[in-house]
Amino acid sequence: MTTTTFKVGDMIVHRIIEMECGFTPALEFLPKLTLQTLDESRPWMRTPMALDDQDRLVLCFQSYIVRTGRHVILVDSCVGNDKDRLARPIWHMKTDNVFMAGLAEVGLTVDDIDFVLCTHLHVDHVGWNTRLENGRWVPTFPNARYLFS
Repeated sequence: MTTTTFKVGDMIVHRIIEMECGFTPALEFLPKLTLQTLDESRPWMRTPMALDDQDRLVLCFQSYIVRTGRHVILVDSCVGNDKDRLARPIWHMKTDNVFMAGLAEVGLTVDDIDFVLCTHLHVDHVGWNTRLENGRWVPTFPNARYLFS
C-alpha cells in the first residue's frame, strides 16, 4: 500500500509514499554516531524499519494531498521520473509508476490538483513538478498553481 488517509478537522489528508528504502549509511549521516552505539541500537532500530540490513537509515520519500472541500493541495512532489540524478543511483532516470498509482489509489489524477506547495527546493521535494512528455518537460499538474517557499 502506498497511501494512508486520515482526517484533520474538515480536511482529508492522503499520504502518498513514492519510495521507502535504506538510503544513506547511518555512520555517515550521523557523524557523532559511534560504531559501538550503532551495534547496541541495531536491534531496536530494525524493528520499526529505521535501519536496513546494510546499516543504512531507512528514509521515506512522500507527498501529502490535502483536500479542503474547496481545493486539492499537493504538498511536495517527491522524486519524479526521468530525472538525471547521478549522485543518487536509486533516483537516477527512475521510471516507475508508484507515485501516479498512489494518486489513483485515492481517486485523483494530475488534473485534479489545484495547488502544488513546495516546502523547499530539494530534488526529492520537487521531482514530480515536471514530467517528460514527447521529449519536453511539462508541468505534471497542468491545472495547478505552483507555490514555493
